[in-house]
Amino acid sequence: MTVLYVLLGLLALIAGLLSVPVVLRVEYFDSVTVRARWLFVQFPIVPGREKKKPKKEKPKKEKPEKPEKAKKEKTGPNIFERYYEYQGIPGFVELLRRTVAALKKLRHGLWLCFCVRELKLYVRISGDDPEKLATQYGKLSAAVFPSLGWLASHLRTRKGNLRASIHPDFTGLSKKRMECTAQVSVIPSVLLCAVILLLARLGLRVVLRFIRGARAPRSTQSVGAACQPTAA
Repeated sequence: MTVLYVLLGLLALIAGLLSVPVVLRVEYFDSVTVRARWLFVQFPIVPGREKKKPKKEKPKKEKPEKPEKAKKEKTGPNIFERYYEYQGIPGFVELLRRTVAALKKLRHGLWLCFCVRELKLYVRISGDDPEKLATQYGKLSAAVFPSLGWLASHLRTRKGNLRASIHPDFTGLSKKRMECTAQVSVIPSVLLCAVILLLARLGLRVVLRFIRGARAPRSTQSVGAACQPTAA
């Protein structure tokens, strides 16, 4: 019983650790900075840590080259060629359709593990021509604000933390500038479950169909067996 309690405790500890979200923070102020945080551990991703200079290696003695062995000739077509021979292009189209369907189901379940904690965007545009600047302001607004609405409706977000401001400068004196701060958290346990379900769907609906499709039809096998000469 003690071993069972220890195993249950370890499983509960692992489940608890995997339920702690990993927070990614992206900042853009003239350069991109990406940092990750999990519990009390923080580590930079972009720019990464400085790599240590490799030590100079001593020159190795050249070994006599061994004669290469003759490569074995391929016997028969591979599995992709056999699948194309038996199923043709419609077979590959069906595999692609099944793969896309599995990815769509994964997309619908991913919103549970992602959360946009913060997203602040500041853009300043300037120009001498008011007409061109107004057109540019309209195109930029049409691209930014609907995207924020899509994020707010499809992902979990914190209210009031998704903000975007676009300031046009019709004087043309200021320079163009863009600043962005984003903070996204992901729950590893939910993401792991979603990936496992995706692999299971792909294995059952795509891989098995591909393997079965690469086999010769029964009618072809029976005809081939009938054409073999019988022993006298």
